[in-house]
Amino acid sequence: MHTAKAGAGQGEQPARADQHEHSPEIVAPRTSGDRPLRTVGSSRRRCESCGQLMADPPTGLIERWHWDEAASDVVAAARGRGDSIALIMIDLDRFKDVNDSYGHLAGDAVLRGVADVIRDCTREGDLACRYGGSAGDEFLVLLPASELDAALAVAERIRAGITGMSVTAKVTRELSATIEGQTASIGVATYSLGDLVELDLEDLMLDADVSLRAAKRHGRDRICVANMDVSGNRASGSQAGRRLTTWSRFRRLRSV
Repeated sequence: MHTAKAGAGQGEQPARADQHEHSPEIVAPRTSGDRPLRTVGSSRRRCESCGQLMADPPTGLIERWHWDEAASDVVAAARGRGDSIALIMIDLDRFKDVNDSYGHLAGDAVLRGVADVIRDCTREGDLACRYGGSAGDEFLVLLPASELDAALAVAERIRAGITGMSVTAKVTRELSATIEGQTASIGVATYSLGDLVELDLEDLMLDADVSLRAAKRHGRDRICVANMDVSGNRASGSQAGRRLTTWSRFRRLRSV
């Protein structure tokens, strides 16, 4: 739920969003998984090969198509080293209401606020982008060398940071509004060494996306996870068999 208070000038006090009655549900073990907080690396340079901006306006995060290339390299490197890797997929809940109620410039201000939260909650070397093109309100964060507990800790910090945002933006030339109460649904997918033998970035994105949809179905403002640890299920001998195991787990998520 979004709340806002419009004012003709500075000094207006922001309206407070209603407090959540319960903490968001994490469909996974709850562990601290603490890690140092540094900024996500990004660049405003243009790509030498295609001429596109390397950073996404208005967020300043890595431009999506360059993220795809860099993230594929990170997954390949993790496979070579035998590292675990995690992907966080974030979707702003009812973000269309912000654009419809306060205008698209206010929506851009909220997107910038979310990007700042992501930068504050991640390490140097983590890869973040806005997903879905110029109109997208989804974000991807790839976490190299990350186990499930560490990825969940980062996802929870991001979720809490978005909920705690207070964004002031112009809604007309004379009036501004302070927007609060934005929430996000988050899907998390992790791969271990056994998974990385056959699976790639596209598989990781698909599993994170299914987790995100589960978070939406469970009521938004929460985190769901796909833990692709099926290394003990080698009898199937195929990627299709592993995917069937994964979908079975997601079907069980619906009853949580």
